Amino acid sequence: MASSSMSADTGIPDEPHLTLVVLADGTVHAIGGLLPDTGGLWGSVHAAWRLARAEAEELGRPVRVSVGQQDGTVAAYLARPDGRLDPVAAHPQPSATDPDDSWWLGDGLDQHPLLGMVRTAHREEAWHAAKVAAGRLTAQVRAALGDDHPHTVLAAQLEAYFALHARDWPAAVRLHLLVAEARHRLSAPPKETKRALHNAVAAWLHARNGHQVDTHGYALAHVLVRIAPHDARALSAVLRSLPAVATA
Repeated sequence: MASSSMSADTGIPDEPHLTLVVLADGTVHAIGGLLPDTGGLWGSVHAAWRLARAEAEELGRPVRVSVGQQDGTVAAYLARPDGRLDPVAAHPQPSATDPDDSWWLGDGLDQHPLLGMVRTAHREEAWHAAKVAAGRLTAQVRAALGDDHPHTVLAAQLEAYFALHARDWPAAVRLHLLVAEARHRLSAPPKETKRALHNAVAAWLHARNGHQVDTHGYALAHVLVRIAPHDARALSAVLRSLPAVATA
């Protein structure tokens, strides 16, 4: 179910993969927070490049770096132990599982007793109740099978779907983001991964206020840069709506 940790075309491990996003005022955000501005991102002394080069030097091999820009384009680089920063066309993406894989079709999950409660709430369009029931389903499946089982991800996908219908925007962003990351990590069929990302973006655009939601917005931007580098429209929409001042 899980993807390989090595990229077949280059032999360079997929991890670590440093993602950076450039905000509207030129500030750079990395996982963990804003980086000090020392002359603009493309200056050789910017903290982002120092971080990447230090990682490469410590590991003794190249480190992947992706930079999301305001227009939604993503630039890919390899930071090398000798200090070089080489542009590359793109970083490889994992090969997807067959869309007819029985695990991802939910074989067996459809017999879970809590699904009856979920379906009843769905029929009645009781969206909050459906979200709560789906959350209980997710918790039980996760406890039984762990985070990296397709059924856990499918249950979380249901919970995310009902959060969206319940207009619980922060929960919808968080849950769809969790689903997209898990599906990508497990090399799940890509159609629903793409849908989860688009739903996360839609929920974010509804919810963009408050520190907690801002935090989800930064996380969403980094996930788009990493796993959907060609979705310029979605990334641009998120980046242009993010505040430059944050602690995310």
